[in-house]
Amino acid sequence: MLVGILIISQVMDNMKTFIASKESTLHIYLFLFYNLPKMATLVLPMALMFSVCFVVGQFSTNKELVAAMAAGVSFYRIVTPIFVFGGFMWIFMLLLSEVVVRPFNTLAAYEYSLIQKGVGTKTDLVYQLHIKGKEGFYYVYWYDAPTKSVRGGFNYIKLNQKNLAEYVISAQNAKYNETENNWKLEKIEEIYFDEKMKVQSYTRYNEKIYNFPESADYFSKPRKKVEEMNLFELSAEIEVRKNKGVPFSDLEVERHAIFAVPIMCLIVVIIGAIAGAYTTKSAGVMSLGISVGVVFLYYIMYSTGKSLGENGGIPPWVAVWSTSIFFFGVSYFLYKKFNL
Repeated sequence: MLVGILIISQVMDNMKTFIASKESTLHIYLFLFYNLPKMATLVLPMALMFSVCFVVGQFSTNKELVAAMAAGVSFYRIVTPIFVFGGFMWIFMLLLSEVVVRPFNTLAAYEYSLIQKGVGTKTDLVYQLHIKGKEGFYYVYWYDAPTKSVRGGFNYIKLNQKNLAEYVISAQNAKYNETENNWKLEKIEEIYFDEKMKVQSYTRYNEKIYNFPESADYFSKPRKKVEEMNLFELSAEIEVRKNKGVPFSDLEVERHAIFAVPIMCLIVVIIGAIAGAYTTKSAGVMSLGISVGVVFLYYIMYSTGKSLGENGGIPPWVAVWSTSIFFFGVSYFLYKKFNL
């Protein structure tokens, strides 16, 4: 049911694009199908908590827990298999995310790009990119990957050994020649500086060939979005961004999230089992209410922390793990409070 709600939400959010696209409706169906694993991982913690809370709640309501504990079996010995299953689900979610969800996210993104192209939307551009090169800094207005060209502005600042500007090149357009590994610039202003940063020369050219250290691919967007990269791809992309001088907090957050998000399965099992033990009336209603409340609070806290981490407000590990630590603290509090 919850997955169905997410599918409907996905359709409603993209309805305008789906209707306007001239591509085959098959791409829409494939896009929704490839999103199913991601939706399932969002729903799984709530479903898992509901099931655990409901089952333990039924034991409590029917006095089966009382009978077992009266026979000398502790509550935690009774629910140990459930806790073990929660740990298994943590590992299962981790593997599911790496092996299934992220590859399917890539396929979904590809199908959506086809749908957008059917609308006439160009998605291969990078706008106003500031980036660090091997010997200086680049500023480009936008980069067109299919033609390997920069339009609207190409600027390069070459630094000397003292990290001072040696020269500045400003051009209206630039096109990369793969065969000769050089750049052809148009409508150029070339400014050279002396050691005291005074203008040594100023020259204009209509066209000129330059051999910059970086090729056109250096300005390309990552081939995959953050949610499409696995652990190894994230680590490699972090190193690339470090070399380019581009912020990479979102990648660090996602790398921690690979391990932190699946642990939600273990958290909800622990809280659900303890909460279920104190169910005295309808286990179904009680379980649903507790599950919705806990999962809703978890996603609010996690989303807030993740947003702060991606924007550099707090360290990535704090952004991701703080929510899990908080809920483990709640679990420990319940354990001490009820002394089961």
